[in-house]
Amino acid sequence: MTNLINIQGLTKKYQQKEVVSSLDLKVEKGSLFAFLGPNGAGKSTTINMISTAIKPTSGSIFVDGLEVGKENSKIRQKIGIVFQDNVLDGLLTVEENLLFWGKIYSLSKNELNKQLDFLENLLHLTDILKQRFGTLSGGQKRRAEIARAIIHRPLLLILDEPTTGLDPKTRVQVWQTITYLREKLGMTVFLTTHYMEEAAEADKIAVINHGELIALGTPNQLRNKYSRDSLNLYKTSLEDLKIECEKRKLGYTEGIDFIRIQVRDTDEALHLLNELNDLYQSFEVRKGNLDDVFLALIKGGTNND
Repeated sequence: MTNLINIQGLTKKYQQKEVVSSLDLKVEKGSLFAFLGPNGAGKSTTINMISTAIKPTSGSIFVDGLEVGKENSKIRQKIGIVFQDNVLDGLLTVEENLLFWGKIYSLSKNELNKQLDFLENLLHLTDILKQRFGTLSGGQKRRAEIARAIIHRPLLLILDEPTTGLDPKTRVQVWQTITYLREKLGMTVFLTTHYMEEAAEADKIAVINHGELIALGTPNQLRNKYSRDSLNLYKTSLEDLKIECEKRKLGYTEGIDFIRIQVRDTDEALHLLNELNDLYQSFEVRKGNLDDVFLALIKGGTNND
């Protein structure tokens, strides 16, 4: 598959501090790419460089074959961004805001009217089009911001924590829209999020920390490499269990009424359940997930070798 984004050796320095360091990334056309990292890791700086808002110190970024720094105006026509903070004018209605942004992207009157009709249906804007943006709820504002970002039908949609602060129902609606844009319109989505269940939907995940890429792969690849399943054994008194675990040299952590043992897979969990049969009252097998991956990577500072 063709890459929409090609990044090589991307570095950004402020004075002598490197906030992004020698970053290499490729994002395939039509894919959902999750870009994860703790606060201050360099995610927003990277997004700002991809979107041409700030200049890299060194390295290169190509978006649909166009090089950032040389063809910025053309690149901006191909990108839509939903920022963490709202950018629409609070004193204008949603419709007035969208008309303004349509003109910024040089849409003809006919194109703009078609897009407004499309967005009204896609994002359920009918009830808010005539309302001032500043009077809307958080979920309504997010729908309007997505409409702004895609009014020109970009190839690349950048979403910077798009569902933070939204209620579960609105989060589902946002993700239904993202899925439609990818599957029906072929948009490439570049996502930052703190919700690992959202990152789990990505085709590929990159994890960045202190400006450096520390892991890259599919959700399954990262789960298999950086997380393990665990077996929780529950009992009112844990002393016998702890003694047996230490005797068998099993690594474990202790909760209020349970012991958690790291296991390679379900087979090892079943083996331990049989071996320790008389020492627990109930049990739970927990599969490793992306939360485990993220915590292990950030704690360990692993690189993607």
